[in-house]
Amino acid sequence: MSITGGIILYTGAIDNAPNANLRDLIINVSASLLSIPLVFLLYDYTNSRIARQMKKNLANSMSDRLNILMLNIILMLREMMGVRTKLNTENLNRMLMWRVPEISRRLKITTKTNQELREYHNELDTLLYRNGQNDVINSDVFQTLSALSREMTRLINESKFRRNKRLSAKYVEGIMARILDWLDSDSVAALNLQKHISAPSENMKNE
Repeated sequence: MSITGGIILYTGAIDNAPNANLRDLIINVSASLLSIPLVFLLYDYTNSRIARQMKKNLANSMSDRLNILMLNIILMLREMMGVRTKLNTENLNRMLMWRVPEISRRLKITTKTNQELREYHNELDTLLYRNGQNDVINSDVFQTLSALSREMTRLINESKFRRNKRLSAKYVEGIMARILDWLDSDSVAALNLQKHISAPSENMKNE
């Protein structure tokens, strides 16, 4: 409408203006009308570029924090089950495939690991809340991480109230299954986690 109005005014001013002053005024108005869409398109393009860059930065930041959090959860699970083997991809995959009987035989939740469990659960919930609102996490990964959060909640409640070792082992199995799902659903995250695993574990935990 702005472009059409500008063209009509300009054409009318050239052909029908009664004097030069009025013609110049109408031409200036038509030029303003023609420039409005250009300004809007430039603003929209610039705003879109800034939004994409911000989303990219948020995604990179979230990915780094999530990788470190996942590694810390894995280290916590290893401590709960007394795993002393070297942390590498092969040993990690083997551990994540354990089932309830093996987990129950090994599981020992101490005050320290229980506190870590609560801290990591709170951190995961914070990541999901902040980045879910910004549409940084795709829906499949979001569902997997939400399921992981639920399993951690169940383990926290079980260790606080009933302390049934077999039920606790079941929830630990659920946590490890969700970690596997996360690795399967996000190949980039899996590669990044492997890089973190290759770094000294204690340094990563301190981060």
